[in-house]
Amino acid sequence: MTPKPNPARHDRNLCLGKKHGKQRPGAKHGKNPVRDEHGNDLCTRPAGWGTDHPGIGRCKLHGGATTSHKVAGMVAMAEQAVRTYGLPVDVSPTDALLDEVKWTAGHVAWLRARVQEMEAEALSWGKRSTVDKQSGEHPGVDTTEGAAPPVLLDLYQRERKHLLDVCKAAIAAGIEERRVRLAESQGALLADVIRRILGDLNLTPQQQALVPDVVPRHLRAVS
Repeated sequence: MTPKPNPARHDRNLCLGKKHGKQRPGAKHGKNPVRDEHGNDLCTRPAGWGTDHPGIGRCKLHGGATTSHKVAGMVAMAEQAVRTYGLPVDVSPTDALLDEVKWTAGHVAWLRARVQEMEAEALSWGKRSTVDKQSGEHPGVDTTEGAAPPVLLDLYQRERKHLLDVCKAAIAAGIEERRVRLAESQGALLADVIRRILGDLNLTPQQQALVPDVVPRHLRAVS
């Protein structure tokens, strides 16, 4: 009688490569064997066991170390990374550049606050190197200190430079100029709407005289 397959165990966490030959009738299959629809025993080692694509595809004993499986494994790992770090987002280059300016400005502000909390001595003196000695007459960890910027200060300086770079890129792309033109066009449209509204109200001469003062004052308050 042909053993029934065990589809519940047919998952991507196992190698599932076909073992050589069919199991003989009456022979032991081991605990919870996994078989295909033809009764072939399948490998239950972890997917990608012994290969450079662990967790994906066949193990090294069932073709996982071949070139084709390596390539397929790398592709699958890249697809997993995309799912982990996010899928593509529809965004214009202008919006992406503006977002980068905003995010980097936030990073700089946070790092500046952390650096300002540090003692003055810590800003110029820190750990330069660490050597872990497990053998010799005096085993242990040797730490060398000297004039070296701390990690936070180094990150702060690098983020400041990155902020300047993305700001220059934004200016070179004419983003600010386009934003000014957009603001001007929106202002002109708003002014036209206000004129139409005031025209429909049939204001008295005294009320019309107040318009040049009242309307700009409220618009400035909104902005």
